[in-house]
Amino acid sequence: MKQHWKGGNMVYPVPAVLVTCQRENSSPNVFTVAWCGTCCTNPPMAYISVRPERYSYDIIKETSEFVINLTR
Repeated sequence: MKQHWKGGNMVYPVPAVLVTCQRENSSPNVFTVAWCGTCCTNPPMAYISVRPERYSYDIIKETSEFVINLTR
């Protein structure tokens, strides 16, 4: 039987997550983010919020890449 789920936040309550980013030929940078969640389920997409003042902001802006690491 097919189930229909209403849209919602699949990562709830908004957990603190570890985010990893890295410039080419440099060490990885890991930092905590308090704002993370689901912005679309089809296709699956998540979001994070990073202040422009953070060191990692420029890395993510330059590379357009980051990894969300969920903790327990």
